[in-house]
Amino acid sequence: MAEQIVKPFVDPNDVETQVFDWGSIKWMSEPRVTGTDRFTMGVVVLEPGKGHTRHNHPGTEEILYIVSGEGE
Repeated sequence: MAEQIVKPFVDPNDVETQVFDWGSIKWMSEPRVTGTDRFTMGVVVLEPGKGHTRHNHPGTEEILYIVSGEGE
C-alpha cells in the first residue's frame, strides 16, 4: 500500500473563505483541510476598525502575525 503524503499547509487560494461581519478566514491547516489533530493555521483579514469577541483556546497557544496595519 502506498504511503499517504500529508501536506502541513495548503495554499489559501485552494480553500473556502469563511466570511464574518469583522472580516474573513482561510484555514491553511486544520483537521478538515490537512488532517492535523493538534494544529490550525489560517489567514485572517480584519476589516479596518473591526475585531472579534475575546475568546480562549484552552490548552493551546495563539500567535498573531500582522502583515500590514496594527492591532490592539
